[in-house]
Amino acid sequence: MSGMISLTNEELNLVKGGACNSDYGYYFCCPSSKKKFQDNVKKYKDSDYEKAKKYIQFVYECCDL
Repeated sequence: MSGMISLTNEELNLVKGGACNSDYGYYFCCPSSKKKFQDNVKKYKDSDYEKAKKYIQFVYECCDL
């Protein structure tokens, strides 16, 4: 669980069932709802467009949303 250290409190609250993965170059966890997914995409897109693209790929491939 060493990857959990780098998560903010906000990101820890978004974890759904512990489904996390770092295979996409970033450490992501599945969002708890579609609304949280949309909020995260907007936040990532504003700060790092590449991170937003990888996050969308992660959610569609690894999460049951």
